[in-house]
Amino acid sequence: MLISYCLLLTVVTGCNKEEVAPAQVAPVKKVVAPVQTSVTTEKMPEYVYNPAGKRDPFKSFIEVVTSKRERAVAPITPLQSYDLAALRLVGIMLLPGKRVAIIEDPTGKGYHVKVGTSIGMNDGVVVEILKDELIVEEKYLDETAQTKARKVSVKIPKEEDRGGEGR
Repeated sequence: MLISYCLLLTVVTGCNKEEVAPAQVAPVKKVVAPVQTSVTTEKMPEYVYNPAGKRDPFKSFIEVVTSKRERAVAPITPLQSYDLAALRLVGIMLLPGKRVAIIEDPTGKGYHVKVGTSIGMNDGVVVEILKDELIVEEKYLDETAQTKARKVSVKIPKEEDRGGEGR
């Protein structure tokens, strides 16, 4: 009986106990010390692109050449429908105060040309007429698709070049 009494006392006293909540543990914050570096950070100079004098990298070179050829397809004057190599300088007339050149096209038709006349397929313009030659300034596209000008000389052919007899 003594055992049952002890057992009963333990059960009764155990029921009256209040439950204690477990203690809350605060989360531990980790403190990280800043890393010291011996490398200094220098600001690099900012690169600035200057497009002056450069062609547009997004514009096709083929389109530029094509548009140039399309414009050459529709000549303004009959002399602009021929290449300079196909035209022949026949003679030069000395008029009071100016010179006039006589040009012959491949079909044999003659034209009077003076300084400022448009000639040739490459937007050529007569800039000077000398005693035996004609100086034409032509425009062309270089490898960077920029329009440049060059001077082309058209000379009167010698008698031997024409296959005729010398006079």
